Amino acid sequence: MSPIHFYKTEELLPTAYRLFKEEKDHILTLCPNALVEHVGATSIPGSLTLGDLDIQIRVTAQDFQSTCEKIKSIYYENHPYLWTSEFALFHKKDHPDMPMSIMVTIIDTRFDEFYKTRDLLKKDKDMLEKYNTLKSQFEGKSLEEYKKSKREFFGPNGQNRLLNSKK
Repeated sequence: MSPIHFYKTEELLPTAYRLFKEEKDHILTLCPNALVEHVGATSIPGSLTLGDLDIQIRVTAQDFQSTCEKIKSIYYENHPYLWTSEFALFHKKDHPDMPMSIMVTIIDTRFDEFYKTRDLLKKDKDMLEKYNTLKSQFEGKSLEEYKKSKREFFGPNGQNRLLNSKK
């Protein structure tokens, strides 16, 4: 596994914003009732990013299965062993401009936290600084090491940070 490298989000914003708009338009053509959110580091000014685009597709429970079927026509299934009846992962790692990860979640379930984490990090500069510090500690290390530490930082489904922010 190759070592990871972080970029300043500002270096990638024009590409990330353009690509998100293109993908959102395509997703909404297939799934007009979906809420499509730009999440992840490229949506948070001042953050460090691995240089990928994260998209959350939020749908009702009634639309979840059909949305996943439609999304399969434009993205690859990702980690199907992690899928639940409320959460599915897709990707387009081979996109020429920027690799993409797509999360389909049912609105107001425990997996519907990606946009909340984005909003929290945009609002709480101290937490963003702590998260960037964590990321910088993994520069040149393995992705798996970083992901493990990231899960510990946010807690299951981002709940630790989101709950602490409400205090």
